[in-house]
Amino acid sequence: MKRILLAILFVLTALTVPATPALAIGGGAVAGDTAAPGEAPMIQTTTNSTADGNSSAPSTASQTRLTPVNFDEEFLGITVREPDQAYDTAGPFAVFTASHDVESVRVVESPATASVLDGGRQVKIAYDDDAAPSEEPSLYTLELFFADGSKKTIELYATETDVSVDAARLSEYASVIDDLEAFAEEHGYETTPEGLQNYLSFINDRADLIDGFLTDRAMQLIAITIALAQNPLAWLIGFGLLALLMKWLVSRYGDMLESLQNDVGRAERKRRELDLAYQESKQTADEHTLDEVPAVGANAIYWDDAFGTRSPAQLAKLAANGAHVRDGGELRLVHNGVDDLNPATLQNSWLEPVIRENRIPTAKQALGELKATLEWMETKHNLGHLYRDTRDELEQMIDEIDREQRSYQPSSADTADRSVGAD
Repeated sequence: MKRILLAILFVLTALTVPATPALAIGGGAVAGDTAAPGEAPMIQTTTNSTADGNSSAPSTASQTRLTPVNFDEEFLGITVREPDQAYDTAGPFAVFTASHDVESVRVVESPATASVLDGGRQVKIAYDDDAAPSEEPSLYTLELFFADGSKKTIELYATETDVSVDAARLSEYASVIDDLEAFAEEHGYETTPEGLQNYLSFINDRADLIDGFLTDRAMQLIAITIALAQNPLAWLIGFGLLALLMKWLVSRYGDMLESLQNDVGRAERKRRELDLAYQESKQTADEHTLDEVPAVGANAIYWDDAFGTRSPAQLAKLAANGAHVRDGGELRLVHNGVDDLNPATLQNSWLEPVIRENRIPTAKQALGELKATLEWMETKHNLGHLYRDTRDELEQMIDEIDREQRSYQPSSADTADRSVGAD
């Protein structure tokens, strides 16, 4: 029985021994690989070796980022087309800041050069004047090399490379140079640099001469003034001259000064007299009755009945200033007097109450009575400054009515012809 068990165990051991090495060794093998007879199977591994032996670290070139350096100059500028890949540059040079140290740089195309600044953290590209000869941008390829052997390539599109820094700064002084050339030419100097320098030398010499002369004279005047101020005799002479000058002025212009002083009081008195006369004229005009105006006469009753005007002053105010009524606590305008009258619509105006039937026969006569009242106020009471303009307006209206009436009346010859034909 023991022999049978040992035989079974031996058979099982023989069957399992060949498979065990294959499982142990083939764990890292690629499917399909086979080993030669009598050789152990090979283990395959993948490595990504670099210059420093690190198989997984990214290169410095892929990590480096470039940032344009912009200067406060109109002729310089950098615009990003694609970050870290393409840029537009304007001006004779361009500067970039790198996020990692750059070992060396170069520009593939000419005429342009590149250099490393600031210990490897800045890159400067310098263009020749003819680096961008046409209006279209010129393409330049910038290559950056790093210590780990990696490289980064940047595309630069250059324009306006022929602008110089000195010329750009000089343009700010163009107006000053133009003025200097004009002044130099007026004084007979050439407008060349040498001629302008000679003109400036001439101006400086004159300024020094005048400054020195005035300074010397000013110092002399100050010294003389101090000396006179310390001399009592000079004070006596000065006061004596001042007294003589005042006496001469009084003798020559005393009458004029006195008249000027008196004119102030005279003008004030005249103003008061005129104001008093004006108030008296207004009061006197209010004391007269409207029928005293010859042109109004008995028609004064119609004006009184229609508008309550019993004196020439009241009717004149009505014509010049219009009528107002008190509505509650406010004063409301009814009409503007003569300003609201129109010769074509007098029958429908505020004059209608006095020109209706059985009152003043015509509107023209009513206008004439208003005009006569205003003339009464001008001649009798010296109030023309108040009513002259209104009287002129009435006179123009009356003339316009007369012209219209003449245009509608037949001429005397036409009347004679009609009478002869009737006979």
